[in-house]
Amino acid sequence: MKNYVKNVWMYHLIADGPALIFIWFWVEAGTPGSISFILFAFIYPFLYRPVVDYYRLLALEAIEKKDFPKMWKWAGFYRFKWYSKLMFGV
Repeated sequence: MKNYVKNVWMYHLIADGPALIFIWFWVEAGTPGSISFILFAFIYPFLYRPVVDYYRLLALEAIEKKDFPKMWKWAGFYRFKWYSKLMFGV
């Protein structure tokens, strides 16, 4: 996965794609307030996205392998320290 997220376009596809797909199906199904949305609202930002961001930062050599637990530091706000690296690769 490390090789895929090095490219900025692939990173955004992998990171944001599941959210866009889920929201599309959720809106089309017309089930606001369903348990699936509540589960997704917790799984995506607190489990899925930190792992993808970790691999992106690892591929860009911004962090080391030992920094994996820091991705959950302050409920995921540690990732904002690396915002420009994550979003633009700069």
